[in-house]
Amino acid sequence: MAALMPGMPTSYEKPEVLDTLAAAYAAAGRFSQAAETAEKALKSAQSSKQQEVIEQIRNHLRLYKVGKPCIEPLPKAFPD
Repeated sequence: MAALMPGMPTSYEKPEVLDTLAAAYAAAGRFSQAAETAEKALKSAQSSKQQEVIEQIRNHLRLYKVGKPCIEPLPKAFPD
């Protein structure tokens, strides 16, 4: 898609997408790739000044650097 539209950002440049990819790497035990991808996500979030996303990615990155995956509970679909 990017080849068809030069200069158009791909979804792989979005910090949220990179953060999700990093989480998937960590869940598979690939912590060095998770940390590397999270670093890219962090740089992308910092360049767009997305403070909340920056903090989230920093927290995830801390986990990957000590060999832990980022596991967040799913929201409940329906209240009790």
